[in-house]
Amino acid sequence: MKYKISELATVLNVTTNTIRRYEKMGYITSKRSENSNYRYYNEDDLSTFMNVRLLRKYGFTHTEIKDMKNSNLSDLISEYERRMREFDEQINYLTNLRHRLKDDLVLMKKADEMKQLCYIRDCVDFSYVLYQSNDEILTEPQRITAIQDYLYLSPEVVRIYLIRKEDVENNRFILNSGVAIKTAHLDRYHIKENDFTERYEKRKSLISFAKIPTNGEKNVKEDLLKEPFKYMQEHHLQMNGDIIGIVIANVIEEQQEMQYVLVGVPIEEM
Repeated sequence: MKYKISELATVLNVTTNTIRRYEKMGYITSKRSENSNYRYYNEDDLSTFMNVRLLRKYGFTHTEIKDMKNSNLSDLISEYERRMREFDEQINYLTNLRHRLKDDLVLMKKADEMKQLCYIRDCVDFSYVLYQSNDEILTEPQRITAIQDYLYLSPEVVRIYLIRKEDVENNRFILNSGVAIKTAHLDRYHIKENDFTERYEKRKSLISFAKIPTNGEKNVKEDLLKEPFKYMQEHHLQMNGDIIGIVIANVIEEQQEMQYVLVGVPIEEM
């Protein structure tokens, strides 16, 4: 069977430019008709084009596909097995990313429902690295390496605020900013800690939700800690560790950009 370029494009549901591009890349070769001198393609070209499109769906690059043209069956099996492993890694990554999305959704719904209410539960243990402290940007090379690893290797990275216990005890409410992942995910995503990473251990905490402006100066004591500190006073509790805030969402409310933050204050009885 002979196909004109327009006929081949119609059967494959692509443009004639796509046919020409695949020919230029060496996948198919047109021939000249002896009678009319028209360029035409045969059934093998159609089959080859379909196979290349399938391999592209599998995620093989054009370079890999060209190399596979000269592969024997054993080599082809190895290439397919390698691609299967890559699919498994991608599926695992997306599954964990979906888990993080679900967690965010749950927290946003809680924030919307609970507003200023507080409750007590164990916090999650985190590994974190700070990139800002008291309006100072922290740029040590190893710190930047850790920040990049947390941001780009883990699908479940969260933005955090940290308020040191000793600062609060000295009536200094310094807001530190950083990124964090669950400690269990260090091994899962092959992320290494260094001298600039820290651990936030699992502990009994007073949990509340706060809304703070994204831009401009933040009143940490009033915006983040007013409700939990009031609750602690009423229930004879005291802080026994650093305070962590997990950024849930950025929103626009009353023409101002705001952040919803989940605040965790480690507590113990007085």
